[in-house]
Amino acid sequence: MSQLCSVLCVSYNHAKFAAAGLQSIYEQTYRDIEIIVLDDGSPDNSVEVIEAALAQSPFPTKFIKQENSGNVPANFNKALAAASGEFVTMVALDDILMPDCIANAIEILSQDHSIVFAANTGHFSIDENGKRISEELHLPRLENHPKTAQDLIELEFNSLGSFYIQGQVFRRDALLAIEGFDDTMTGDDIILRTRLFQHMARHPELKFALGNNVVLLYRKHGDNLHRNTLRQVKTIVQWKEKYFPDRAYPDLFYKWIEGLVKQSIQQDRPDDVRLASDLSPQVAQFIEDHMKTWKYRRRVTKRKIKKLFGA
Repeated sequence: MSQLCSVLCVSYNHAKFAAAGLQSIYEQTYRDIEIIVLDDGSPDNSVEVIEAALAQSPFPTKFIKQENSGNVPANFNKALAAASGEFVTMVALDDILMPDCIANAIEILSQDHSIVFAANTGHFSIDENGKRISEELHLPRLENHPKTAQDLIELEFNSLGSFYIQGQVFRRDALLAIEGFDDTMTGDDIILRTRLFQHMARHPELKFALGNNVVLLYRKHGDNLHRNTLRQVKTIVQWKEKYFPDRAYPDLFYKWIEGLVKQSIQQDRPDDVRLASDLSPQVAQFIEDHMKTWKYRRRVTKRKIKKLFGA
């Protein structure tokens, strides 16, 4: 019986990395695969690089090219709509999948149809040139392993994230049941996971498998979306207000905001603080209070001194 896995790849300005990302799919030990790539109007030569790489694919492929939307959730939904597999995994083309990640997950999913996803916590970080720059990392940390859907929800809320979705395998019907990503919101991974976890909590017969294998080489470079701190803060505000409207923001969120303020000082980006304050009254109040602290004033003074001496 065919158990097709659709690999959804979304790309923007990944010309330098796309061929390697696709090659990691071609080298999967699981061979019942289709590849769906969406390029979101990249101004570099991503389209040419992807077309050349797809010409070498051992698997069926679909290539969606469009004008730039900047809407990552909508782009993944478009790729999901083009998928026909029983299973789905996702990867950005600047990252690398480990060879056994799909095979190992589908072996688990095939044993119990109530398992809606099989995921793993492990990854390595790599640099622009593919050099490993970290020891083995785990999200969530091994001591925080959730056992139930509600555990997943609490982990997601308190840690502002759980596991990377890249390289994890989901049942496509489960993603369709939650209508995929929310394309009205800024964020993608955290929104999809929260929607799925809350769906599972409402349907306790649904289960998950979470192991500790390394499934991903996560590439760190200057264009990573996670480096956009203002985007990250906006994502959390939208996410919390929609999915956890009656809960206070977790403590970690305020550390993120403090980090945004620090970054705005170091990079001379005062508008980031203003834009963050506009996101919610709680954010505005925290920033106002933080600006009264000695820590904030010291950072501003140090930056002024550095600028005075041309640093």
